[in-house]
Amino acid sequence: MLKEEFIYFWKGARWFALLPVLYLVLLFINHRFQLSDFNVYYGAADALMNGEQVYGKAFGLSSGFYKYSPEILVPFLPFALLKYDVAAVLFYLINTGIILLLLNEFKQTFFKSYEWGKEVWFFLIAAVLFFGDQLERELFLGNVNALLLLLTLWAVRSIENKQHARAGLIYAVVLCFKIHFLILLPYFILKKEWKVLFYTTVGIIGMAITLFICVPNRFVVLHSQWLKAVQAHNVQLDHSPNTIYFFIQRVLSSMHMAVIPIAAVLIGLGIAAVAYLTFIWKKIGMGFQSKEALVLLALIPVLTHTDTEHFLWAMPFFLMMLITISTWNQKGKMFGSAILVLASIPFLFNSPDLVGKSFSKILDEGGIGLSLVLLLLLSLLYRSVKFFRNHLVQVG
Repeated sequence: MLKEEFIYFWKGARWFALLPVLYLVLLFINHRFQLSDFNVYYGAADALMNGEQVYGKAFGLSSGFYKYSPEILVPFLPFALLKYDVAAVLFYLINTGIILLLLNEFKQTFFKSYEWGKEVWFFLIAAVLFFGDQLERELFLGNVNALLLLLTLWAVRSIENKQHARAGLIYAVVLCFKIHFLILLPYFILKKEWKVLFYTTVGIIGMAITLFICVPNRFVVLHSQWLKAVQAHNVQLDHSPNTIYFFIQRVLSSMHMAVIPIAAVLIGLGIAAVAYLTFIWKKIGMGFQSKEALVLLALIPVLTHTDTEHFLWAMPFFLMMLITISTWNQKGKMFGSAILVLASIPFLFNSPDLVGKSFSKILDEGGIGLSLVLLLLLSLLYRSVKFFRNHLVQVG
């Protein structure tokens, strides 16, 4: 980032930086500073360092089981050298910095030709408000979802800039953290990004070698335990309330046409694949398109069994929708804004502190997933209508 551009960025970003700091103070005052997810990373890294059990052991909360690849514990080893309170505050501040960097990366991705000003900040503030609950949970729990989104944005921009080695190595780190991002793999293959995939393989091998150097005697055992932990975490997908499979099963059940779970999953994946191909069809023969890749991130929460914190990965898709609506006429803007306001309800109010436990559970288990699915379908419908309208104009 150029010095002059950074100054303009920081003029607005400093107010965003102030909010997490004030929130940190409130957490300490109310004795709620826990960072339960970071506690899992910290506890597992400490266990790895001391030759203790990593998988199948709860760290902090009773549900705090470590279920990610053992390679990811290596960057958490420095935190394990510190006292937990110090490490937690440090990680919280790092997470704050990551969220600020996200704002800048959104600007570089979606508003490259714009200077920092009211128009750019309007879009970014709207996105922050829409995903306010997810961002608050990111800080409160001490998770890595914002980090993974930032890394993915960096990888995508690196591909656009023909920096294939950088993109592949970053993507390797993301995959080692959460395998959900394999959703990008078919797109990379479709666009023949072989160099990126080569360096991704190199990165994964490099991280495995690093872990082997750290714990050579436990390397195989740790990976075996990791696979068992992943299997234990899995659930029947059509029972996961925010997935498209769950909604398919509910619709078919209301018509007395319920299908076996694997059929619901195959139908859901088929719908998602056809919808996405329709979405990118106009430019399918062209090279890598960053926006096409980033739309896939919005599909992760509705195609896999995840926590609602992962809906944060839909931020790029939301910004794309917001930018599109801003180009419509006055009536179109009012209609689009009304749709987004309605869709924001499960995102904004998905908190028992705001709406109570019972209503929050409805939003948390089905409401937020349905909202995102409908936004994706509306986006697809708009793009399809626009495509056919332009085609008819060309034919005429």
